[in-house]
Amino acid sequence: MTINRIINFSLIIFLSTFIFGCETNFIDYHSKLEVDTGNFNYALYLDGVGIGDPGYTVVRLEKNIRPEDVYIKWTPSEGINYDVNQEKIEWFRERIILENYDEAGLFTSDPKIEIINNRHLVFSRGGYYFGLYDLKISKDTFNIGSPWNEWVDKSGYKSEKFDRDKEEKAYGEWIKENLDTKIRDYIETNR
Repeated sequence: MTINRIINFSLIIFLSTFIFGCETNFIDYHSKLEVDTGNFNYALYLDGVGIGDPGYTVVRLEKNIRPEDVYIKWTPSEGINYDVNQEKIEWFRERIILENYDEAGLFTSDPKIEIINNRHLVFSRGGYYFGLYDLKISKDTFNIGSPWNEWVDKSGYKSEKFDRDKEEKAYGEWIKENLDTKIRDYIETNR
């Protein structure tokens, strides 16, 4: 899904729920990985109500839980009512293993999770690896909450309004060097 489609879809959902006073799920189920061994499966969720900054969350769920049934109520008037949803939110947060969002909306196509070598759960989007969870040691080995912000902080880049193509190229090079290549090296070294 392209960023324009994500933004348009998010705007339609937001405006529809705001106008009609409906409720929606705060998280959108995207996909799951069923694992033959162990007690868990893994699911990828997208930010269900974000406007313009696509968010991605990977959770570890007990095998008896259907990821498409996980629901956290959100309404335009209340947002997430923490008084009502506190237990569900805490339950969901306890299961998060990888999470990030992209403030610039770059490299957001084809988000997916996969398991490599029966050990490494990898989150990718836009053709790059963005996160790695090592199943053997139960650790988020690579997990930057906001890669774009970290890139801006470390690179000194000032603003996307100057040259969007230049920004995308520079950010892509940073992702390749600081995330994608390091994740691939870790996988190769830790088979």
